[in-house]
Amino acid sequence: MEIDAPVSSVHELTGAVYYLLQQKKNRAVMFNNVDGGSIPVLTNLFADRMRLALAIGAAEDELNFVYREKESLRIVPEVITAAPVQEVSLDDGSVDLFSLPVVSHNLKDKGPYITAGIMTVKDPDTGVRNSGIYRLMIKDRNHTGIHLAETSHAYYIYRKYMQRKQRKQPMPVAVTIGTHPAVYLSSLSLLGLGEDEFEVAGGLLGEALKLVRCRTVDLEVPAYGEICLEGEIGWNERGPEGPIGEFHSLYSGENNYPVLTVKSISTRKEPIYLDICSGGREHQLMGGLPRTGMIYKAAKKACAGLGDVYLPPSGFCRFSCYLSIKKIAEGEPANAAAAVFGADPIIRHVVVVDDDVNIFDEESVLAAVNRNMSIDDCFIIPRAKGSPIDPVSRNGTVSKIGIDATRSMDSKHSAINYNDSIRELDIEKLFGKNPNL
Repeated sequence: MEIDAPVSSVHELTGAVYYLLQQKKNRAVMFNNVDGGSIPVLTNLFADRMRLALAIGAAEDELNFVYREKESLRIVPEVITAAPVQEVSLDDGSVDLFSLPVVSHNLKDKGPYITAGIMTVKDPDTGVRNSGIYRLMIKDRNHTGIHLAETSHAYYIYRKYMQRKQRKQPMPVAVTIGTHPAVYLSSLSLLGLGEDEFEVAGGLLGEALKLVRCRTVDLEVPAYGEICLEGEIGWNERGPEGPIGEFHSLYSGENNYPVLTVKSISTRKEPIYLDICSGGREHQLMGGLPRTGMIYKAAKKACAGLGDVYLPPSGFCRFSCYLSIKKIAEGEPANAAAAVFGADPIIRHVVVVDDDVNIFDEESVLAAVNRNMSIDDCFIIPRAKGSPIDPVSRNGTVSKIGIDATRSMDSKHSAINYNDSIRELDIEKLFGKNPNL
């Protein structure tokens, strides 16, 4: 939907999104008049699984399967010489981040945050690209704080530059704001170190992702992006970043994080600014789907009868994982849960159910837990590596629990199949031709 009425980028825009979510409307919204400027803001794009499916050419009920299949295809990007994202360029003294409609999302956020920036860096030893989404807090016209997560590959690459501090060599970066949704999903895939997320984007798109060389740094970015920031992260400059409303709906604290210096901005002639509503449903959903590919592969090795995996919004699409399996031996659920913990350190609850339970319906999952689980069917891993932004973490560690909610293989109980009774029912006789139940 489009909104032409004037709207402020300070809390009002996000408030409108939260209102729609309260009304159970997960619509993508284009705000055409933000702070009186000429750049429209698109937000809430990723807040619906149907739109995530559309982004990769899948039906909604086949989203997980199609994502896994396409994630594995890996198509090498193609570098072109001219690109829409470089139609307008500003360098050095002309750079002004306040010219962009950067959103202040929540009342206690430290300030405006770029939340939909795909940051691209390059390993100085191997030359392999790495891309991911990192929040950027606007400090002034050309500096931002950056939450460079300690568990990320970009942080690993940044440490390589820090170790070169005798040369005082900063890490070149490029940040793309707005591009094909499949590129955003690929940038969140749980890949191994040294794998290029842009190759995953090609698999999701079904063709090579078009890249263009940056103007001021030795990097390549999506050619059909909307906005690109080029700059560097120094090896010795840090400053306060946060608080901000996080994906788990709580505020983070203030952190001492590196500083990004923006030296160039390029855009389309009429760019659209993409925002991700920090703490909203899209923040959760878009981070959940790309994690399922690696999780599925790891759990499949541990349990051949694995059906599917799901990271539910109730666990903020990060902390909880549901698995459905066709069990052929006792103990398989525990093996599968342990594999999930190994694949994704952020997850701290895994529930394993039988393959006739719909893991996308939480009522069905909870029914299986209450019907089948005993305390002996759980195992706890104390003080394992987790996420430092997990609200229950202690110095980055959390305790994890795996729950076997499958039926015992020697169970004498059989489940009622309600459809057996419904199948024989004369619905028209009892309720009429057009029942309004």
